[in-house]
Amino acid sequence: MSGSFSFAKAGVAAVALAGSALAGAYFSDRIPVDFKREAPGLTAGVTPVFAPTVKSGSLADMVAAVGPSVVQIQVKPDTGFQPTEFGAEDLGRLFGRGPQDAPEQAPSQGGLGSGFIVDAKGIVVTNNHVVGNARTVTVQLSDGRELQGRVLGRDKQTDIAVVQIEGGDDFKAVAWGDSDHARVGDAVFAVGSPFGLGSTVTSGIVSARGREIGAGPYDDFLQVDAAINSGNSGGPLFDATGRVIGVNTAIFSPSGGNVGIGFAIPAEMARQVAQQIVANGHVARGRIGVALQAVTPDIARAIDAPDTKGALIAQVDPDGSAAQSAVRSGDIVRSFAGKPVEAPRDLARMVAAAKAGTTVKVGVLREGKARDIDLRIGGERTTPMA
Repeated sequence: MSGSFSFAKAGVAAVALAGSALAGAYFSDRIPVDFKREAPGLTAGVTPVFAPTVKSGSLADMVAAVGPSVVQIQVKPDTGFQPTEFGAEDLGRLFGRGPQDAPEQAPSQGGLGSGFIVDAKGIVVTNNHVVGNARTVTVQLSDGRELQGRVLGRDKQTDIAVVQIEGGDDFKAVAWGDSDHARVGDAVFAVGSPFGLGSTVTSGIVSARGREIGAGPYDDFLQVDAAINSGNSGGPLFDATGRVIGVNTAIFSPSGGNVGIGFAIPAEMARQVAQQIVANGHVARGRIGVALQAVTPDIARAIDAPDTKGALIAQVDPDGSAAQSAVRSGDIVRSFAGKPVEAPRDLARMVAAAKAGTTVKVGVLREGKARDIDLRIGGERTTPMA
C-alpha cells in the first residue's frame, strides 16, 4: 500500500510515512511500558448545553442546528507557533505531509484548523497538532467574528487540545454523542474549514472502527469516508442525530488530498480528555509499569494457552504497581475488571482509564492455569502544555 498519513490541517510541515503502518505495525507488537489514558468520571467544566432538535432525514436541518458551534482555529505567527509531535519520541511524523508538499516557512506562517464549542462559556475542543505550542489563538465563529482564544491545555498522547474563547459567555454548544456504539455503516457528517474555506459540510458513513495507524498507544480511530481535507483537523464528526461522535484528525492519502479514508478520534476518548484539561489543567492516567506483547500462535503453543487472546506481560518494571501486585513476566492477561482483554491495546486502554490508587481484579493465565490477581493502579499525569 502506498501513500501517507497526513494531519488534516493547513500550514504545518512534517514528514510523511509510507502507508505500510496501516498494515498492522504497532510498535513491532510491543507497547511502551507506560500506559496512560484519560481517567474517567471527571465531568466538571465541560457541560454541553445545546442538543439540536432535527427533522428526520433532513441533513440541512442538522447542519443549521450545529453549524454555529463549529469554529475555525487560526494560529498566527506572533503566537510562537511550531508544529508539534503527536506523542512521545517522533510519533508526530507519522501523520505528517512530505516535505515536498509543505510550505517552506510553515512555522512562521502559523496554522489553521477547526474546532467545536462544547460549553456555552466558550470551551472549544480541537486537535493538539492544530494549536501547536501556541498559548493564544484566533477563533473565528460561523458568523465571521474573530475572538481571541486561550489554550487551556493540550494532550499529545491523544492529540486533543482545549481552547477558551475570550470575550463572550453565551455560545451555542454541541452535545457529545455515543461513539462506543457507533456502527460500521452508520451515517455521519463532518463540518470544518478545509483549506481555510470556512464552514464546509461533507457526509458519508463509518467505514471501520478501532483503526490503528501507528500514531501511538491509544490508536482507536473511527474510519470514515466523509471528505476530510487539510484544515478539517479538530473539527467535529456528527452522527445522524447531530451529536459529536468524533474529532476529525487524519487522512490516508497518496497525494495529500482526500481519497475517502479519514480518521476521527472517538468522542468518548476526546470528551474525557477535554473534561480533565478544563477541570484540572492536566490529564491523569492509570499506569502499572509493564511492557506488553501480542500472543502469537507460537507463544500460545509454547505456554499451553488455548488461543491467542489476551495480552502477554513481556516485562515488569520492578518499581511499578504491577510488580507490587504479583504480576509476573509471562502472564497472559485475559480480563480486566470483569471485561475481556482480546489484545494488548485493550489492556493498555483499560489500565489507562482506571483511576490511580484503585485496585481491580485481573484474570491471567500462568503456566496454562487461570488465576485472579488483585492489581493496584498507579498514577501519572501530563502537564497542561506538554
